[in-house]
Amino acid sequence: MKDIPINQYCIHSLGIDPGFGSSATSIVLTEHLTEQNKIRVIYAEQFDSHPNQEDIIDFVFQLHQQYHNLWIFVDAAARGFITSLKIAFNENPDYEKVEDVSPHSNKIIPVAFNKDHKEMVSNLAMMFNEDYIAIPDKYDKLILSLRTATVNEYSLDKEATSYDDLFDALRLSLKGFRIN
Repeated sequence: MKDIPINQYCIHSLGIDPGFGSSATSIVLTEHLTEQNKIRVIYAEQFDSHPNQEDIIDFVFQLHQQYHNLWIFVDAAARGFITSLKIAFNENPDYEKVEDVSPHSNKIIPVAFNKDHKEMVSNLAMMFNEDYIAIPDKYDKLILSLRTATVNEYSLDKEATSYDDLFDALRLSLKGFRIN
């Protein structure tokens, strides 16, 4: 997969696990290569130094300009970050529930982990079992997070998982794809 160039015409999905408090901020960018029937990770980074929220928003906006057909899935617990991101993308930041935010009219999609976390682990496991996901070796922290992931009844044990925020960002990025 490393010799295949990034396809600007395919669907791109960005998962953001904001960690402006006690945890790290992690970002994973994926693309769906339909001809190869693969989802490829094209960016994965964990920012341990608690970056400035505006710096992350600027970085995400740069990614949006660089990769077309990009949807951005964000942990809904970071409502202030989502509001700022929606304003930067000129989207309406007002919504009552995450279900009110449609991917048909929005690029920034909040995801409620408390409701969807088990489904997201199940989806990730299915995609790996079916060999849909390709991760370049250079994203060693993401690979380590997957190798150390401890899941009990589809719930991630964050204490036992290295780089659990990267794991969460990958799960979020996969919300953009439906594989049959």
